[in-house]
Amino acid sequence: MEQLRWIGFGAFFVSSFVIGVRLLLLARLTGKLPEFLIGIGVLGIGPFGYGLSMLAFVLASHSLALSATLMGSALLGATIGAISQYLFAWTVFRRDASWARAVVWIAISLLLADYVGDLVENGLVNRRSVGAWFWLGAGLRTAGLGWSALESLRYHRIMRLRTRLGLADPVVAESFRLWGLGAGAAFAGSLLGIMTRALSGHGAAEFAVLNLALSLLGLIAAIAMWLAFLPPAAYLRLVEARNRRAAALPSAPA
Repeated sequence: MEQLRWIGFGAFFVSSFVIGVRLLLLARLTGKLPEFLIGIGVLGIGPFGYGLSMLAFVLASHSLALSATLMGSALLGATIGAISQYLFAWTVFRRDASWARAVVWIAISLLLADYVGDLVENGLVNRRSVGAWFWLGAGLRTAGLGWSALESLRYHRIMRLRTRLGLADPVVAESFRLWGLGAGAAFAGSLLGIMTRALSGHGAAEFAVLNLALSLLGLIAAIAMWLAFLPPAAYLRLVEARNRRAAALPSAPA
């Protein structure tokens, strides 16, 4: 069962790393903010946040100093990734909404405070997953993923209606759906971890069934992100063919 966990984690790690680097390179060429934000978000939450924290636990018995350095970097990466997720959801989907702007700046302020508070409360060596700061940070990071997923799926619905009228690119519309599914899978995995920790005091990976669920969610997130940002030609043809079939269907009467 432990091997299954590493399959999901490995797929999520590789996919997040490749996609995050690609998006940052693209943002450097185009100068566009959305690519930069989602690239930082993917790298911060995936390879740097989760990846370095796993490595820190593995190395804790060999070098406490190295483990502490990696854990501090992992917490910083997860914090920056979560901030980027909030900024992405706001600037792409809710730029003109005053409530969204307020939510984002409150979340950013709390995430920065949480980074310091969590380090003081739980330290970097033999960390404990307890205390108000731990729960605040975990909740904020999970909420950011959930918001991004919901906004992407909502916007996909809008884009899908436009594609039927020839007013939007079906591939772009599909990318919003896939990102919503990928972020949603990551949100589900994070929420599962929080709920398991709150109810049992243990991590979800310590339970065989939940370990398998985390692996499956990691695979779903990895596949969805890969198809959203690095779609193979065969998948693009499938999306375009599906859109042509949908456009050929008669519209339902009002």
